[in-house]
Amino acid sequence: MSKIMIAFDVETTGRNPDTDQIVELSMCLYEGGTEESYYQLFKPEVPIAKGAQAVHGISMEDLAHEPTFAEVADEVEAFLARADVIVGYNVRFDIRCVEKEFERIGRTIDLSSRLVVDPYRIWQSLEPRSLTDAYKRFVGGEFEDAHSAEADVQAAVDVLRGIRRTFNLEETSWEELAKMTNPEKEYWVGPTNHFTWSVGEIVFSFGKYNGRPLFEVKDREASYLQWVERSDFPAHVKSLCKGALSGISEEDFNKRILEHYGSPPPDGLGIVSEEPEG
Repeated sequence: MSKIMIAFDVETTGRNPDTDQIVELSMCLYEGGTEESYYQLFKPEVPIAKGAQAVHGISMEDLAHEPTFAEVADEVEAFLARADVIVGYNVRFDIRCVEKEFERIGRTIDLSSRLVVDPYRIWQSLEPRSLTDAYKRFVGGEFEDAHSAEADVQAAVDVLRGIRRTFNLEETSWEELAKMTNPEKEYWVGPTNHFTWSVGEIVFSFGKYNGRPLFEVKDREASYLQWVERSDFPAHVKSLCKGALSGISEEDFNKRILEHYGSPPPDGLGIVSEEPEG
């Protein structure tokens, strides 16, 4: 007997399922050669982060007359209940978002009995990224002395040379290679990634407000910023929270931060999603 498959994807107000909400849900059910679709926009109770809006293009104004998730939760649950298999690209994020939406309205949706098939994870399993695997692909042959420190050092250099040759990076500078190694670093506010730039805003990159703007959190829960100030965080992280709580306007605050740390890359998007293609 063939299994019923549902593929689905969500777009959200931000990258943290614990505090962000679904604004768009698309599902497609496949059974015996037939397809059935479900699509819905939702009016969230939290604002859409600028970084998220830059990705999916949905604004709060677009959602003004849409239902809340609670109003159509029965429909969503009934559709998902028909699935034997759930499919999605990096679908763990989407599943977490749906589970959190039900949790917020005092309900539980149990998807644990469904088979979960994720092309992203399958790709990772078929093309693993260990040094031994990279050696086979970019150098050729077997890496015989894996986990010997001396051999690993030489293998890493050989793999880098192979990557540069394979992807036409032989003329690429060390600075550019470093950017490729850690592309998010350009968006850091200060020497760590606790806060990052996202479409002109400084956003949290840790904790329960991961992905939410600093000044939004200040207005929503100032005590959280006070807790960061009292806790064991780097000095610049505490300073940012202290500055936001000082009463200064966000515009003046950002000007001072730009003067002190410099500007992010010109595209301004920053780090906009917790995981790839949520």
